[in-house]
Amino acid sequence: MRGGLLGPGIILAAMLPRARSDEPPAPAPVTVEQLAERLRVMEETNRQLAEQLKQSNQEHQAEMKRLLDRFDELSSRTAPPAAKTDDRAKRAADGDEGPAPAYETQPIEAEPALSATGAVPGATGVVPDFAERMRRFIDDPAPPYQTQPIEFDTPAATGALPPGVPGTGLRSRLANGFMFETPDEEFLLQVHIQSQVEARIWGQTDQTPVTNGFFFPRQRIFFNGRMTKPVEYVFSINRGLGELNILEAYLNFNFDQRLQFRFGRYFTPITYDQFAIRNLWLPTPERSLYTTNLGLNRQIGAMAWGYLLNKRLDYAAGIFNGPRNSFEDVNNGKDFVAFLNFRPFEYSEALPWAHNLNFGSSIAYGIEDQPAVPRAFRIGAVAPTNADQAALAAAPFLTLNSDVREKGERLLGSVHMAYFYKGLSLFGEYQYGHGGYASRAQRTPVQVPFTGAYLTAAYFLTGEHVARRAMVEPLRPVTPHKKGERFGPGAWELVGRVSELGFGEEVFTAGFADPNLWTNRAVTTEVGLNWYWNEYLKVYMFWLHGDFADPVYYRPGRLQQTADMFWLRFQLFF
Repeated sequence: MRGGLLGPGIILAAMLPRARSDEPPAPAPVTVEQLAERLRVMEETNRQLAEQLKQSNQEHQAEMKRLLDRFDELSSRTAPPAAKTDDRAKRAADGDEGPAPAYETQPIEAEPALSATGAVPGATGVVPDFAERMRRFIDDPAPPYQTQPIEFDTPAATGALPPGVPGTGLRSRLANGFMFETPDEEFLLQVHIQSQVEARIWGQTDQTPVTNGFFFPRQRIFFNGRMTKPVEYVFSINRGLGELNILEAYLNFNFDQRLQFRFGRYFTPITYDQFAIRNLWLPTPERSLYTTNLGLNRQIGAMAWGYLLNKRLDYAAGIFNGPRNSFEDVNNGKDFVAFLNFRPFEYSEALPWAHNLNFGSSIAYGIEDQPAVPRAFRIGAVAPTNADQAALAAAPFLTLNSDVREKGERLLGSVHMAYFYKGLSLFGEYQYGHGGYASRAQRTPVQVPFTGAYLTAAYFLTGEHVARRAMVEPLRPVTPHKKGERFGPGAWELVGRVSELGFGEEVFTAGFADPNLWTNRAVTTEVGLNWYWNEYLKVYMFWLHGDFADPVYYRPGRLQQTADMFWLRFQLFF
């Protein structure tokens, strides 16, 4: 048995590994104290790594803030904010109706801007996948520097500086004109352009000096806004049927809409069709015969004005230099001018159709001593002026002798009514007064009575509604500027007006004008269409017919008792 077991035993022993003398001995068991020390070292290492990660996060946040600020800066240069003009700023834009009638404007769509990383913003202003890339960079479910959607009407996107950074950013807008505003809305600048180009074609082609032709009645640039919210300003220049000159320049102090103060050169508050309606929004190309020939137009003065009785009562009263359409005064006397307009039923529930029914009056009084302006009284006139360009464009019916001066007491007044309902505009005025004139032969001033009246009716054939004469936005514009709008017929308005102006016989009996050449009374009838392509572009197409009480001079050896003119005008206001 022993011999039988020996062979397998030797084989088994040969298969077992032999112990090598150069291998280290087996490690000794780890004690509890050694494990505790190792754990302490690991905790210290983790703490150091956490501090390094925190510092790295702060550095990345600072870098991301710099990139986002750069993105905001680039966005502000290429993507102006979509916003509507501030109501007070809109009122300041309107130099003829107070520091400003309300222009409702539409934002201009901006092209998407490139971000600081070169990506294009999406519809919400967020750079696509930007936040996701940052999450992958540091595995944090909500990292503190995750980007936020950038709205294009925020101060950051419009150039405003972050809080605590010196300097002041500006919001810039492109809508109804150009607008620049500080983020706190305290400072504002608006720039507007008005351009009128027209053709006048007279039925009497051999008149002297009136000619057929193309004219620039008004080419104007307006700068308006505010220097802090209570202090509003308007400055504008004009080139029309006269010389290039300052049109308006005034400050308006608007601490309370019930009592405001205006100082500078602007429209005097006399007659409804001058003070309450800007030329831009008249249904006819020009104002009534009385207003264009006898109205005081723009003068330098000081005025208090405002809205009372929950804005149902508009008032204005001030002291002005006196000479029509003037810059300087030539005597110490000053004129008092006042205007009142009342809408008694504006909030009546029983009479909703009478909400926009207006009644009112205006008056101007002063003692004058200055050259007569205008010397020639015309049909189709633009404003009181003696400029040669006006003589070429509008036919006179009465011209004063060259030595006549305006001297003595002057009184101008009017009583008006205006009604607006849906697409209808209906307004008229009775106008009266007298003015003192003198000449070399008649040194003692003689009072010459004035009388005038007009009635204007207009109706929108395409469904637009009006509550007053202001900017018209067609329901279906010819040239739409909003995304998704279709081309349409525009807004069409049918217009008619009758206007009259008369002078007392004293203008002839006192020797101020030649009765063999001129008449002391004229009546005009105007019929036409207004075509509004959009809220900025308007086309007037009118026929004007003038009737004179007596035949008037229109070329050597010839007299005429009527005058006719076809009137085509293109107007842009932006």
